[in-house]
Amino acid sequence: MDFLKITPDKENEAGFGEIAKTLFEEYAIQKDDKLFRLTEIEFYWKSETHFDQSTYGRNHIQPKAGDWFFHYSGVDIALDNPELKGEGGILIRGIYDLAQNKEIKGPMVCAMTLFSGFNAFKRNIQTKLFKKPFDPLPITLGPRKGLGKNAQVNDMHKRHYAFSINPKK
Repeated sequence: MDFLKITPDKENEAGFGEIAKTLFEEYAIQKDDKLFRLTEIEFYWKSETHFDQSTYGRNHIQPKAGDWFFHYSGVDIALDNPELKGEGGILIRGIYDLAQNKEIKGPMVCAMTLFSGFNAFKRNIQTKLFKKPFDPLPITLGPRKGLGKNAQVNDMHKRHYAFSINPKK
């Protein structure tokens, strides 16, 4: 997943927007036989040249780019890049159940929907991203939601690092 690799020239709205467009238009999430389209995501990225205090540190787990990363606010698709000494992720805030034509909103609700219900004794978690083309939809961008005071140390809370689409339109 080379498109997930953050480089110094992509530590900004345009770079994150390229990744968001790819995820919205070219990927679905599969959980068993259910398919979900990503509808709302937020980017969190901290490196030596992009200091975002609201990015969760890697205190217990060191995910690689593309790994699921669970934290106190939900689940991310990790963006970690050791070459840049950068870490972060894409918080999943909204998904769309394609079979039920139903929106699922909220980072914790999305995490529970995608990762609950797997028997602890019988099988592994089977939630994955896979290539699936979708028709392009207008992408809305704006500031991230619910940021604490850490994000207000600099102007990170004002930057447009949240991206969403509306599959019902």
